[in-house]
This record gives sequence, C-alpha cells and structure tokens, in this order.
Amino acid sequence: AWSTENEITLGTQKPLDSPSGTFLNLVYTEAFRRIGYKFIYQTFPAKRSSLLSDNGTLDGELSRIYSYNDIHPNLIRIEEPHWTSGFIGVSTDKALKLHGWNSLKNTDYKVVFMAGIKGCETNLPKVVKPENLESVSHTSHGLRMLLKQRADIHIGAEMDILSLLESDEFKSSGLYIIGELERFTGHAFLHNKHEALVPKLSAVLNDMKNEGLLNKYRMLSKLKTTFTDHPQI
Repeated sequence: AWSTENEITLGTQKPLDSPSGTFLNLVYTEAFRRIGYKFIYQTFPAKRSSLLSDNGTLDGELSRIYSYNDIHPNLIRIEEPHWTSGFIGVSTDKALKLHGWNSLKNTDYKVVFMAGIKGCETNLPKVVKPENLESVSHTSHGLRMLLKQRADIHIGAEMDILSLLESDEFKSSGLYIIGELERFTGHAFLHNKHEALVPKLSAVLNDMKNEGLLNKYRMLSKLKTTFTDHPQI
C-alpha cells in the first residue's frame, strides 16, 4: 500500500482539475482532516482503480454508485452520500425523449457511453442491440460523435455532461438533454481494513452537509448537479 499510517489514498477516474474532481477533493480533504487523516487523491482508469481498491493497494474508491460493493465485497460503503446525480441522455434531436432505461428498448438508435461507468455498462446492453452500442474513452468523444452524426444518443453522468455542455466547444453546438435514465447517489468506499473509519467518516460528512459546507464546495468547484443538501436543480 502507498499510504503511510495517517494517510488515506482513494482512487477515481475523475480528473482532479474537473468540477467533480475539485469538489470531491475539497470534501474528502476536510472530512478526513476532521478524523485525523491526510487525504490523497489518485486518478486511474475506472477498471484499474477498482482492481487496486479490491486488493487493498488503494484504501478505497472515491466516488461510486450505492450498490458498487455488491460486486466488490472487500469495500465498505460510506452511508452518507456526497451527491445525488443521474444518468442522462443527450442528442442533436430535441424531439427524442427518454425516461428510464426501458425507453431505449425496441429502438434503433445508435447509443454511445463512456467506458468504465458501471451503470451504463450494466444497463445499456439489456436495452440496446449490440451493433448499436459503442463505448468511448471520454464524454467529449461521445458528444463529438453526435455532432458528426455518427451516433444518435450519448448516455452519461449528469455532472460530466452538464459541465461539458457549458464549455466553449459545446455551448452553442445544438445538443439537447433528452431525459433521465436513472437517479443515483455517489458514495466513497473504504477497503475493509479501514472498517473502523466508516461510521466516523459518514458522521463527519453529515455534519459538513448540515453546516452547508457541501453546498459551498459545490459552488466553489462550479459543479453542476443535484445534491443531497441542495434542492433539485
């Protein structure tokens, strides 16, 4: 393991300089400080991060969906979520409407999504024909495919898409949000060797939320999403 005694290293595929990465770094630096630990942010491709967390090289995962440890039994969920978000669809055709994964059933749309996002990897193959489904290495690649008419719909995490749609490249490009597939909460997960820290970290996150600190960090990091301590946007 890389961490020394009073350090905790968590992995994520979210770049540190992205709005979601900035937010998570602020939240967990403060949360771990309150329980006497130094927090270290490490970026890896999603699958590699999973592997390193499962075997205890990393101390855990920084942000995964609620049910993540169903298939990663070495990890324990921090019950207090840091955000509420969703999987949303984007298209150049604003007449398209999605509501739930099943709204893609029996359609012929070409769908792209970012590789390594569990919710998409699990649900999309059940409702989209294999020849119509493609994964990309970055959300921006998926959006560019829509603009080049090489795909009909991009499905991804709300916050990744919303921050890109506000960027110079995509701001007035004629992309539309066409619906929501599923809502989910984001949680940190610790390797079971840190079991004793789990209730402490959850309590501290709850305190920070009640103090309005998560909301403050959300604004500082310019993160676009809906939050557990924030009205639905």
